Amino acid sequence: MENVTALYNSCLEKTKKRIKDLNLNVAVTTITQVVKIVMEIVEATKLKGVEQNSLVTKIVRQIVVDAPISDDKEKLLLDLIDEQIMGDVVDLVVSASKGRLKINETAQVAANCCLAFLKSKQK
Repeated sequence: MENVTALYNSCLEKTKKRIKDLNLNVAVTTITQVVKIVMEIVEATKLKGVEQNSLVTKIVRQIVVDAPISDDKEKLLLDLIDEQIMGDVVDLVVSASKGRLKINETAQVAANCCLAFLKSKQK
């Protein structure tokens, strides 16, 4: 457990250093940049697959919580993270990077993810 915590802390610190110049008070528009940076940092670890995705999600979530943004923006971003939308996007990027992406199928998955998120917000 200690190694996982140390890895998380190390990756979080590296992320904070890399995003220090991003204007996080408009995090809704910069969240994709944050995700990209975190993915690059986590990719350099020995973790693979689900463990990588989980670490990316935890780090991005912490960055959002710490960001100087309005409560409304924070809630929106945390909903995207907590409803697994962001994790699905990370999986999509990984699949694309490995050449496993069939664009027509991907468009359907993306549409389904967005519809599921919107339906959950209507409840």
